Amino acid sequence: MSFDRETPVFQLAFPPPRQRYRPVLLPVWVHQVTAPTGYSRTLDVFQTVVLRLCAAGVRDLGDLSRLIGLDTALCRTVIARLVEGQLMEYGFKLTEAGRRTVVEGEVAETEPRLVRVFQDPTTGALLPRILVADPVRADLRAYRGRWVTIQFGTAGASREVSALTLRASGSSMRPSERDVLAACRSHDLAVRGLRGASRDSDNDVVAARRIGFHGTANPAYLVCYVVEGEDGSGRMWTVEDPFAVGDGRLFADLLAARTEGDEPLGRLIDELLGKVRRDRTATARKVDRELAEDARVDVVRLLGEEIRDHPEVFNHLADIELALVKDTARERENVVRNAIRVFECILPGLNEQFPAQLPTSRVPGVCERAFVLIAQRLGATSVPPDMRRNCAKPAKGMFGDIVRAVWAAGENEHHPIATFIRQRPTLLNELDRSRILRNNATHGPTGAPASDELDHIRTLAYEAARHLLGLSGGRSTTSKRGN
Repeated sequence: MSFDRETPVFQLAFPPPRQRYRPVLLPVWVHQVTAPTGYSRTLDVFQTVVLRLCAAGVRDLGDLSRLIGLDTALCRTVIARLVEGQLMEYGFKLTEAGRRTVVEGEVAETEPRLVRVFQDPTTGALLPRILVADPVRADLRAYRGRWVTIQFGTAGASREVSALTLRASGSSMRPSERDVLAACRSHDLAVRGLRGASRDSDNDVVAARRIGFHGTANPAYLVCYVVEGEDGSGRMWTVEDPFAVGDGRLFADLLAARTEGDEPLGRLIDELLGKVRRDRTATARKVDRELAEDARVDVVRLLGEEIRDHPEVFNHLADIELALVKDTARERENVVRNAIRVFECILPGLNEQFPAQLPTSRVPGVCERAFVLIAQRLGATSVPPDMRRNCAKPAKGMFGDIVRAVWAAGENEHHPIATFIRQRPTLLNELDRSRILRNNATHGPTGAPASDELDHIRTLAYEAARHLLGLSGGRSTTSKRGN
């Protein structure tokens, strides 16, 4: 098998609205496997609204776009993700799982099913994404050497754009079961808005046995969109996630590694940015690489070499250090997001290790009072109202995970969260405050926290890593601004 003009081109996301972009075709080997996808999550706000509107009888894309106030291309992407998750069928009809999700508010855990995983031909590494639904092929019009013409839109509102086909080198290799499992979990992290590699667990050996390969790998191209925009790496361009579920930093890194040896790709980016801006990008990226390495050194200095055994947490803490150095409004918001993600990375594994016995009483107020009593006995000064209200049936996500951890700590004095609360009695309120700051940063009109709050949040993230991961190395965390 090889990559040629007969190789299928998959268009899994739509062009980004209101941004200048250049399409490129990324070569991949596509493996079909049966795997546990890890789909068990709360839907994002757009998926929830689209699902509910379709459940109420909306059957027209234009009506959806008008009711939500969302571009039709983005509505199509939302629908594609719901179809991929088997919550909807094409034609705006809900599946049984979709109807159940409307009632219950979250997607139920699925059994292993047939999915596609994607392998980079150059490195042999799997992309951290999967595809459950059948891929949508791009509407191709013409080939001219390495350039292909793609038609976007529908009849009467279509336009043609030229896309550069990237070179493919290397033959397909069968990935390991653990690599497939990691791709599934990384995809699930991206769907839930989390960044980083998937976390290994004690159940990986069992889960890997449930993975089966079907046939041989097939070549394909993915439509990617190079856009203007700083993504935190020092580049003044980035790549939209071609799967439309997360950020495209990894895909931008793949393209960046090719720019020096691929003259047409370099010219494409030059045309998007202009040569002066591209030169500035190269300089900024070199400085940012050095700052990023210094940030990782700082994390190890504070927590010891053991933190390298927890790459997700390590990455988020390093991102906090880098954001504090850059100190823009956007980076201040990133400090809060990454601090919350530290907890989101650690707590699920902690709750697997120390499963909570949730109360069964249906008497109004009894569960809430019992939860408050446990928290106070652990040393908490107070319990936020939202934790009280949701303690009987904690939702998915960080807030629900901390509630489960408190229930479990009430039965086990050696639980890491018990030690953490004893050392930091205001922990529950601080997490509630951080959650509010994170939500403001993501959705609110003003979100950048003040300097003193940034230092406080940074310390909270480091103490979470130290207490909840049981790290003993490094030295005490001090204010970044005081170093």
